[in-house]
Amino acid sequence: MFLSTTSNLHTLFKILTVALLSSLPSLLSAGRNRLLDDPSQSEQQRRQHSLSLNGEHAFITPGLGDVRSPCPALNTLANHGYINRSGKGISASSLISALTSVYHLSSPFAATLVAGGVLYCGNIVKGISLDALAQHNKIEHDASLVHDNALPGAKFAPTQVNLTLVDELLRTYPGGMGINELAQARMQREMSMFKEKRLNLNAFHEEIGHGEAALMWLLMKDATNVVNAKTLRQFLGKETFPSTYTIPDEEISLQKARKVSAEVGNIMKKVKTSIV
Repeated sequence: MFLSTTSNLHTLFKILTVALLSSLPSLLSAGRNRLLDDPSQSEQQRRQHSLSLNGEHAFITPGLGDVRSPCPALNTLANHGYINRSGKGISASSLISALTSVYHLSSPFAATLVAGGVLYCGNIVKGISLDALAQHNKIEHDASLVHDNALPGAKFAPTQVNLTLVDELLRTYPGGMGINELAQARMQREMSMFKEKRLNLNAFHEEIGHGEAALMWLLMKDATNVVNAKTLRQFLGKETFPSTYTIPDEEISLQKARKVSAEVGNIMKKVKTSIV
């Protein structure tokens, strides 16, 4: 759901801008404080503490009839009850509220992401169900780091984590993953599509892949700017918050995410050039 400046995405940008503006009033009226431990605390005070992962926000694996998406960040929110645990009928305002409060995305950035998801895969009135985000080649794409590619002709991609891919990732990067490692891993997954005789990702889905890597790094990196192996296992493999997770101190804006996304893309180009 990341935006780029390429000409083939100008229409998407216009659509999302309109949706963003229409989403902001509901965001401003949403009760963001209910997501965190003590609603009487200031926002700055709340961000100095780890997220509540107990009680109503304890990790619970999806139950019978619950649905999930190909996105670990959204699935983790559902698994901890920060959005509807069933994964169904999630309103735009509640999702924006969770993204801003739990992940500290800026309001415009969160509204843009949610607007894209609702417009592509949901319903402006009924909201969105997480499994709708698995519609193949809408927002979802092949070459995920930890999900199998969609079967030929399938309308939906797998949402179940492939633990073999997780294990391979951790064996390759036992010391964790910084921006360079995330870009390298993405490049390897995209190149594996050639072996499977699949079409390359188009420019739109390449941009989404870059953005996904960038956002995971921004959300989960430690003080050394690395997403450590334990965090990778918990967040990507189990779709739960690491016990050490704290809400990012700095707000994550669209501009910041795009900057890191562009860096991921540039590194991938260099890796590809060195291999070819």
